Amino acid sequence: MREPARAGLAGGREALNAAFWDLGLRFQWDAATWGVLVQMEGLEAQIAYYLGHWQPHLLAVYDPAFLARLVESRVAAPGNGRMGMEAFSRS
Repeated sequence: MREPARAGLAGGREALNAAFWDLGLRFQWDAATWGVLVQMEGLEAQIAYYLGHWQPHLLAVYDPAFLARLVESRVAAPGNGRMGMEAFSRS
């Protein structure tokens, strides 16, 4: 299975799942879900597809581009604890 095309997402699904948890997002991508998403070009497309198909109610609250930026930031600089979405509020 190929890794996401975007740079900076080393660690694949495990790194993304850790970032989701750290950001307080209540979803994890299992191997079957990842098998679908990994074929897409870029994290924003993956998140948009995932939310649209498995958690459409979240699209009323979260913009996929915004979430992709948050997750990419978290993957690039992982912490040792849960940060929460409040740390990434818009100005």
